Amino acid sequence: MSRVSKSAGSECAAFGCSNTFHNYDGTPSGLHFLKFPQKNPEKRVWCNAIKRIDSMDGFRVTGATCLCQDHFSEKDIKRNPNRWKLVAGAVPSRNLYYSVTPRPSRKEPRDRSTSQLSKEMQENAYSSTTSASSSTSASSLSLENAQASDLGTCSEHDYSLNNESLYQDLLDLREKVKSLEDENSQLREKLFSVDKLKNDDSAVRFYTGFPNFDTLMDVFSYLLPKLEHITYWRGSDTTVNTEKVSDKSRSTKPGPKRKLSLLEEFVLVLMRLKVGLFLNDLADRFGISLAQSSKIFTTWINFLYHELPLLFPFPSRAKIDKLMPSEFERYPSTRIIIDCTELFIEVPSSMRAQSQTWSEYKHHNTWKALIGISPNGAITFVSKLWSGRVSDKEITQKCGVLALMEPGDNIMADRGFDIHELLPPGVSLNIPPFKGTQDQLTPVEAEETAHIASVRIHVERAIGRVKNYHILDGLLPLSLHPIANQIFTVCCFLTNFLPFLVNPANS
Repeated sequence: MSRVSKSAGSECAAFGCSNTFHNYDGTPSGLHFLKFPQKNPEKRVWCNAIKRIDSMDGFRVTGATCLCQDHFSEKDIKRNPNRWKLVAGAVPSRNLYYSVTPRPSRKEPRDRSTSQLSKEMQENAYSSTTSASSSTSASSLSLENAQASDLGTCSEHDYSLNNESLYQDLLDLREKVKSLEDENSQLREKLFSVDKLKNDDSAVRFYTGFPNFDTLMDVFSYLLPKLEHITYWRGSDTTVNTEKVSDKSRSTKPGPKRKLSLLEEFVLVLMRLKVGLFLNDLADRFGISLAQSSKIFTTWINFLYHELPLLFPFPSRAKIDKLMPSEFERYPSTRIIIDCTELFIEVPSSMRAQSQTWSEYKHHNTWKALIGISPNGAITFVSKLWSGRVSDKEITQKCGVLALMEPGDNIMADRGFDIHELLPPGVSLNIPPFKGTQDQLTPVEAEETAHIASVRIHVERAIGRVKNYHILDGLLPLSLHPIANQIFTVCCFLTNFLPFLVNPANS
């Protein structure tokens, strides 16, 4: 296909070409201009040849776009007296890069040879910055020798001129580093660290509730294999009524790399339970964000809620007999001692919730739970939390403790647990006698009441151990309601790592 010269174009479209159809004075330039193809693929080929892109950088191919004759070879043009034509398939191939200027050649590197004296001064400067034993007097002597010589030096590399100041800067920097190291060491001593618990059993008991560091590590070692695939809590929808939070389908620990080790996370949770520290405080102590500390606590409390009861299953009759203390000689068939305890909570905003959680016994809004212990004082049963309005008898009936009893077992409780009609067949109840219509108890009944109270008191002591976990102190915020059962149950079973309240008879 041919292209003919036209007078429509006033300037060559080639990048950097200054040829125009008319001169500055308006006279024809004498150049032939060849029209730019308007359709692909020829248009695209011409654009690629002149290094331009249609509709980019202010360049647009129109009916007036042309190229001058300087960009075509002789064989591409058919010359006629009145009209020039291009041979079919002709493409611009000459003088296409006017704006590209060749990069100037790199200068030869200048001669950097130095005198022997300059080399010695460089060596002196290097040794002064790397050796702590260099002295100011030696540096001054080197300077005097350099100035006394008339051999000449290269000014660009005369390092010895600043030798004395470099040495002084080095001394100042070393002094500053030593000061910063001392300050860092002092700050580390003030920060909380798990390492501080290793040789301080009193600190272990205070912060974690475990009797010593070895027991803490034994429990952590038991939990560690199950922690390798733990899935961290991400929202309230995964908090309530969740199954185990560990996901064994994962081959690696999910999520980004965490700042705390698993042991540090375990200690963080124990400190929240035992000392009752706020999440903001724990975040500052462990150097993490508030959101991260909340995520760690919620995840671990659900995890421990499912794992700790596996360590303390409801004991068999044979195990109870084996660990029976001598104080229970009068009551050898005792399988469990039960009692209820209440936790103060914030007043709910709902009137119905206020009514359901109001406790006439505590004269406050509470959550109530039933706790059962074995004769040696270990907690063997923990019910879920109920509203404070529910009676002890109703909780006992519905919490499931009676289903664990076997024929021949005896349940010991306080007078408030008048549950004779609820007992399974073959199960007996041992509670202090009632005065009834009498003015006072008979001597036999008074003696029986004293004997029962002397051994039933151990359930009160066990509850006291649970209340030593200070997260249960004061008013429990309603924000903890989704994990309140988990918190209370974990606190109860953690007390079982302490020594027996009552030693077995054969110990």
